[in-house]
Amino acid sequence: MITKDLTISKMLRAYPETLDVLIEISPHFKKLKNPVLRKALAGRVNVEQAARVAGVDVNLLLEKLNSSIGVTKPGVSLTENEKEDKMTENNIEEKPLENINPEKVVTFDVRPIIDGGKDPLKFILEKIKELKEDETLLLINSFEPVPLYSVLGRMGYSHQTRKEGEVFKIYFYREEKTVAAEEENQQHADDEIDVTAFENIVELDVRGLEPPEPMVKILETLSQIDDKTALLVDHHREPVMLYPKLEERGYRAFCTKVNDNYFKIVIARKKD
Repeated sequence: MITKDLTISKMLRAYPETLDVLIEISPHFKKLKNPVLRKALAGRVNVEQAARVAGVDVNLLLEKLNSSIGVTKPGVSLTENEKEDKMTENNIEEKPLENINPEKVVTFDVRPIIDGGKDPLKFILEKIKELKEDETLLLINSFEPVPLYSVLGRMGYSHQTRKEGEVFKIYFYREEKTVAAEEENQQHADDEIDVTAFENIVELDVRGLEPPEPMVKILETLSQIDDKTALLVDHHREPVMLYPKLEERGYRAFCTKVNDNYFKIVIARKKD
């Protein structure tokens, strides 16, 4: 049975026929026919997030996906009118923008990048790195980039989303309280991640490896980590997409930037 937590990449590998269901509910998913975008985007999105991207009810999407593979999930049956309402539903609230100075907005339209068959994430992170503390990134896209919220949220960015016709405008910005909290958390994190407190250190250098090899290597090495052992990773960039996966597996990570192309990440088991 397909569940809301299943990633789209795993679902498509196991049930290729479900791609037709995704395309049926939203034309945005046609991009998954492109092997590059499919590899890059599908691994970051689960079924629940895909439902939000498409603006449909997750239960309805699960019903359609499971039906396509011959699995009937018991539950409340929706009428055809209710299904139509769910399929056209959108939860983006049109409300005045807050905490955003229009004179400090940097606009970045990622639609040409996606249409060109490229993964926009690295370009977005480059833009974020270029932002000044008081600037806001206005991201323009043809769909709501739900997984990006948690990625940039971990970097200290709040967001506000607006939908104008078929265009999504997402404002990413740093609030003063967010910056202060992040600095305080980083100080606490530095206190907690004293590598000398571990009896053993496993070192892993993934610099120069092409995605998704760095993440694969790191996740494979986690089996060597216990309460007395930490993993020290040398990386050519901060692996922001790795953090949620570590969190799910019961690990914590702390990153130190050595220079623009060199990051050291310490990974250890979460404390009880």
